[in-house]
Amino acid sequence: MTTNTDDRLSGALQENLLTLLCFDQKYATQIRYAVKPQLFESSVFREVAGIAIDFIDQFRQPVGDHLPDHLESILKGDDARKAKTYQKLVENLFLAREHVNGEYVLSQLKKFVRAQNMKSAVITAAEALEDGRVDDAEVAMQKALSSQITTFEGGTDLSDPQSALKFLDAEDEQPMVTGIDALDEFGAAPAKKTLFLALAPTNRGKSWWLMHLGKWAILQGLSVLHITLEMSESKCAGRYMQSFFSLTKRQGMARVTRLRRDPDGALSDIYSEEMERPSLADDNIRAYLGSKIRRELSRRPKLKIKSFPSGQLTMSMLNAYLDGLERFEKFTPDLLLLDYIDIMAHDPTTRRESIGATTIALRGLASERNLAAASATQTNRTGISAKVVDETHLSEDVSKAFTADCMVTYNQTNAEYALGLARLFVAKNRDDVAKTTALITQSYAIGQFCLDSVQINSDYWDIIAPEKG
Repeated sequence: MTTNTDDRLSGALQENLLTLLCFDQKYATQIRYAVKPQLFESSVFREVAGIAIDFIDQFRQPVGDHLPDHLESILKGDDARKAKTYQKLVENLFLAREHVNGEYVLSQLKKFVRAQNMKSAVITAAEALEDGRVDDAEVAMQKALSSQITTFEGGTDLSDPQSALKFLDAEDEQPMVTGIDALDEFGAAPAKKTLFLALAPTNRGKSWWLMHLGKWAILQGLSVLHITLEMSESKCAGRYMQSFFSLTKRQGMARVTRLRRDPDGALSDIYSEEMERPSLADDNIRAYLGSKIRRELSRRPKLKIKSFPSGQLTMSMLNAYLDGLERFEKFTPDLLLLDYIDIMAHDPTTRRESIGATTIALRGLASERNLAAASATQTNRTGISAKVVDETHLSEDVSKAFTADCMVTYNQTNAEYALGLARLFVAKNRDDVAKTTALITQSYAIGQFCLDSVQINSDYWDIIAPEKG
């Protein structure tokens, strides 16, 4: 987090803290003991913060829906301009309460408090050293470290049931839904504080795969930031429109593959059919998509696309961009899609080690910012022709597999390509079952990375044999 020169919190962080202080059952008390109203720049913020703190002290819970009651004298007072200012803030707080990333906001507050304590201690220690008071300098630094106690967390105590069983309530750390049932069954998906890697040969739909994850994140109420390093923002937006609304790029019929299941749900047959869909080439496509966006996407969380040139994005730039989004647009993503990690900025003299270090840093970013990170990576040459791609087929640094929490590989023979089929192999799944294989049907003609999925069974290769048609 970047702090202001006057040692105040950034504007976005101030509003996020005030939202949590007023509404969040989990973080309100922690924030109450870590901040004072004077930390907020605006007198309006300071007033509301004071009300929230007093309410917590009296009732041991956030003020929540009672906030307007405590501001009634202002909201219904004679000063219309003042009432309008307070009314706008209250509305913003109510709107934001479901979308603030509490854990990340608290981590940024802790960083701010730590920085302020250390700055003060360094000045005091320097003055003491100039006067030859070495002991006083040491005391000042130790005092700064000990002052962290109000924001320090000692960890999980397994001898305390309340502490040990917190994992049962950690809903926000559960894997997101991908819409690929055969993967969702085992949680082989992005999750908060983790790194998901999609491994595929070149030109096999890695970007479509990440967009599929972005689409399903939005559909389940999560906000998404899609970083693209190999296509323009407009091209990426066009693909998202195809994915969301099943549009063809050109006019004409599109062929889709369907799966037939037996009474037990196992794959029994594969067939295809043609379907007609709206096209990006239709004369009325702008009006059609405008209407669809307003009706189906405008009220959902944001999906933001940002393009950077290949080979130029560093982790420092990515962190700075995320800070800017938080500060200037009040946007903190739940899911970060990076397309893709291999073409970020890397030291050409130590490329393998640099990619490995960047992968570790990306996972660290996910943990620090309490978001889910997903990226793609390419196979090496042997992976191009492999029937089943696994971690041994990673290009460059194989340590990417060690760092990732979940890695799923894309597999497709020529016969499967012709049939609109592919297999997703769970090469690694830190928190659940691995080494499973999902069969998916695809139709890039209508922007669909996955239309349907099923677990592979022993009859699969017989079903798609040429003599079966």
